[in-house]
Amino acid sequence: MITEILMPKLGLTMTEGMLVKWLKNEGDSVEEKEPVLEIETEKLSYVVESSVSGIILKIIASEGEKYPVADVLGYIGNPGDTIPDQALSEHTGTSTGPIPTLDTPDHTPLAGDPGKRIFISPHAKKIATDMGIDYKQIKGTGPNGRIVKADILKFKEPGASSIVPNISSTPKALRTNAKLIPYTGIRRAVGETMSASWANIPMVTHHVSADMETVLNTRTKFNEGISDKTERITIGEFIIKLTAAALRAMPIMNSSLTDEGIIIHDNVNIAMATALDDGLIVPVIHDADLKSLRKISQEAKNLAIGARSGTLNPDQLHGGTFTISNLGGYGSVDYFTPIINPPQAAILGVGRINDTAVPINGEIKIRPMVGLSLTYDHRIIDGATAAEFAKILINYISDPICALL
Repeated sequence: MITEILMPKLGLTMTEGMLVKWLKNEGDSVEEKEPVLEIETEKLSYVVESSVSGIILKIIASEGEKYPVADVLGYIGNPGDTIPDQALSEHTGTSTGPIPTLDTPDHTPLAGDPGKRIFISPHAKKIATDMGIDYKQIKGTGPNGRIVKADILKFKEPGASSIVPNISSTPKALRTNAKLIPYTGIRRAVGETMSASWANIPMVTHHVSADMETVLNTRTKFNEGISDKTERITIGEFIIKLTAAALRAMPIMNSSLTDEGIIIHDNVNIAMATALDDGLIVPVIHDADLKSLRKISQEAKNLAIGARSGTLNPDQLHGGTFTISNLGGYGSVDYFTPIINPPQAAILGVGRINDTAVPINGEIKIRPMVGLSLTYDHRIIDGATAAEFAKILINYISDPICALL
């Protein structure tokens, strides 16, 4: 029996994944639940395991290429099994001749050779079109001679446009020692998600300040007697708990817009924007409103460690209903404009804590004030609603005891 190796769906919002590496070759035997390949999404790297035992009959997908969810990446079967030509045709391109095999010495299409079949991945075809390159002149290096992204990038054609317009438009004198960083992997996935969010969601941001004096004093009491710094509750963890309480008090902020209507989520799942060397990842604390501050602190620390080591599982990265992006630890940002993580309705940006002169009961006093930036989807949330939520959160930060009980 022939079994398809499919691009898995690892979350409700996942539409495609990048094939990073095949762990098996054609003809290799594989056991059920044995790793077969590695993929990468906008949120994580993931190892795809075989659903059956057998041998790798055919590898269709190429490393470094993106494929839609449920797309066929390869086939597993038993020795002697034959994959129908129609199945191969559906996943490798439009046939204009016999299906080439890996044993064919020269199966790459060339201009003027209509009898040859043209193999090119959709991603590579788009790059070639954007660069103005005739991909029919390229010899593919992927499976079955398929033209992949790497082939396009290596191809040199007189007069072809640069793939990085902003660098090519820079004067040569300024580009002598320029460094080109590939726009791939998590960095590209995050960029595409943020671009789509910015283009499609009407966002508004409110900037407010909150008095952190009581939070700082309460945090000191929570951390009394704890010598291990890694076990102490942080300011960011305190804000996660208080934000979860505010979301429970105002459920419309914990919502998403779908084709069927506005969904107000029953679970308050806080996503934590976490910076990596090559991009951004957003692990999730599920049911944050129902957990103690100490429990949230432990989970947040474990998620941050897992994010940076690449060991998080899909459940730890999906299901977020509201995101917090905390830049306070850098000590350089007061306010900023965070971009909504779709399909969520809002995101909270947290800045640094500054000693600030503020009027209190007719007197000027110095207080540790934190900058908060609340960005919301104006299709779901009105300005007055967002202002009311900000007021609730400010009150919880000024007097956190009620939110912690």
